[in-house]
Amino acid sequence: MVGNEDLERLKLLVICSELRDPRRQPGLFEKDFDSSWADRFLQHLRGERELCTGCGDRCVHCRDWRVPHLSEAIAGIIRVPSILPELLDDPSGYLPETLPRHDVLIAIQIHEEILLELPTRCAEVGGKALIAPVESPEWVSRWAKNRLIKTAGDLGLEAAIPKPFCSLSPGSGATIDAFIEYFRVGRPVVEIGILDGRVAKATALISAPCGNSHYVAHSLQGHALNKDLRFEVSRYWHSFPCTASMKSDSELGGDTILHQGGRIHMESFCQAAEAHFGGKHSKGKSAKKRNPGG
Repeated sequence: MVGNEDLERLKLLVICSELRDPRRQPGLFEKDFDSSWADRFLQHLRGERELCTGCGDRCVHCRDWRVPHLSEAIAGIIRVPSILPELLDDPSGYLPETLPRHDVLIAIQIHEEILLELPTRCAEVGGKALIAPVESPEWVSRWAKNRLIKTAGDLGLEAAIPKPFCSLSPGSGATIDAFIEYFRVGRPVVEIGILDGRVAKATALISAPCGNSHYVAHSLQGHALNKDLRFEVSRYWHSFPCTASMKSDSELGGDTILHQGGRIHMESFCQAAEAHFGGKHSKGKSAKKRNPGG
């Protein structure tokens, strides 16, 4: 168990790529890495207004009260080059000699060889958990995933590789559970209030790490509570938008990570509404739960 005081002291370290220079393209035997997903996650944690523009001129800046501003909980952001050789001579050379002290390390779309250096580096400074979300099949291979989890376990670290990030659920360990609770990110947990058969208030107690769930919750207010609710959830979730990959993923049975994220949101919002209409419409086609990354 992690107490309230420990929650407030929880520190997060994020490792991602540098902003890519569009003028430079990867050469032969090089790979490129994108910082855009990591930047969205960081914008969400900081509560930045600019992250969400879905309402356009009708914006009431609901993120100001929906989203906790947690900049002070970020121990550091380490950026590695956005274009690297496919094979690295010295992966550790792209990291500082000593990482900032932290409790949870989040590695977002970085070279696998650098990723596999992180459990040891995390443990050296007293880190307790490592999360490597996957938003596209090529981010973390099955081999790297298995090796990362084994190495972390050998070092006494908790590890999770959620695919997508919004599938991260409690159960991977006390520190990762505390991360979900304090930063209020992971598999969405939603509350819906009803007045005269319509959604009077919708709140994402836990949001997708990109912030999409807050936009869906805001947009659903005023909608009739009926069997079409899941289609409204899908419509707003798409328009935020979700930026997960549409590439077929063998770990998801050939489905895409983007579709998985959509089903997670439909399921979360429909479950919140279920009590108000007896579960009749909430099951719909909301999906089978698949979360190969834990």
